[in-house]
Amino acid sequence: MNIAIVGTGTMGRLVRDMALQNPGIDRVCNIEPALGESLSDVQQPDIVIDFSHPDALDGICRYISAKDGQVGVVFATTGFSAEDKKKIKTLSETAPVIESANFSYGINSMKKIISFAAPLLGDCSDIEIVEKHHNQKVDSPSGTAVALAECCDPLQERERKYGRRGEEKRRNEIGIHSVRAGTIFGEHTVIFALKDEVIEIRHTAFSKTIFAKGAIEAALWLKGKKPGFYPLEEVFY
Repeated sequence: MNIAIVGTGTMGRLVRDMALQNPGIDRVCNIEPALGESLSDVQQPDIVIDFSHPDALDGICRYISAKDGQVGVVFATTGFSAEDKKKIKTLSETAPVIESANFSYGINSMKKIISFAAPLLGDCSDIEIVEKHHNQKVDSPSGTAVALAECCDPLQERERKYGRRGEEKRRNEIGIHSVRAGTIFGEHTVIFALKDEVIEIRHTAFSKTIFAKGAIEAALWLKGKKPGFYPLEEVFY
């Protein structure tokens, strides 16, 4: 299988290095849209893995759309807007697509656990989410924190409260709080605070390799699939 990686930052380089060691991958190329490089500059891949920036989305969509379902794409970039996600869903009508804010097996298992726990605890608890990342991460809150909030409240019955200041009383909401410090790879904690007791569900990443490994697994799984929007859960479970 041949893959093209969009993005030459830390994650783009890590995915490239891991892909080169994978026996199921024959050729790997790496392009950087911020330097004017394009997917059209390289030999056609089977799968594109995007670990770049939301600004690169339109160019990726144009390239993939023109390939009539011959090329799939794994979107691992974070910070996509609601409009961006609509474009990704539209692309899936003509190409096989996987999009996720987090390609860790542990985080995706945590989402399943939260989806089970939330109906049991939601009506009798306050819900808070705290996420921590390194000081170079630009977007806040993390896409993973937003996804965990959706697992806690899939019907959007609670207001999302991003941080707090002032003297406002707590309402029917989910508080989402971001920490940006040092070299923290990633930590997400979902807190269910009941009367006189608290349940916390936490995931801590100790290396970025878990995200690269998941993205490569998704790419290998996606090869040969028909056009469609595939949930990452189908890759892992």
